[in-house]
Amino acid sequence: EVYMFQWFSKSEKNAIATIYSTNITINKPGVDILANSYAVMLGLDESNYKIALHPISQDDYESKKYPEENMFVLSGGKSYVRVSSTDFVSKIGNLINHDFSKKPLKYKCYYDQKENLLIIDLRKEIK
Repeated sequence: EVYMFQWFSKSEKNAIATIYSTNITINKPGVDILANSYAVMLGLDESNYKIALHPISQDDYESKKYPEENMFVLSGGKSYVRVSSTDFVSKIGNLINHDFSKKPLKYKCYYDQKENLLIIDLRKEIK
């Protein structure tokens, strides 16, 4: 008998985004990616079903490096980070034809180092 075990590592936990009707909450592995961020810009790629969170430092936020209406201040704690925008979530709901007020959904995320983006893949729902 040949075994093909892949050993589980504590450090390999996935970054997961949970989308609620009012916010997107990112778990601890995602928090580590956004560690030095004070705010984010939110992007939606409708043709590829992806959401991007562009991290913004407190210095960039305060110096208004980006338009103020494009920057969303993060809230949260040691184990999660949250970005609140009911309008943005309803855009996502329209795109995937889902009502987040009835049921939040979880998605895998990954960090694109080259572009410095945390990407949420709406095609990779975690059931």
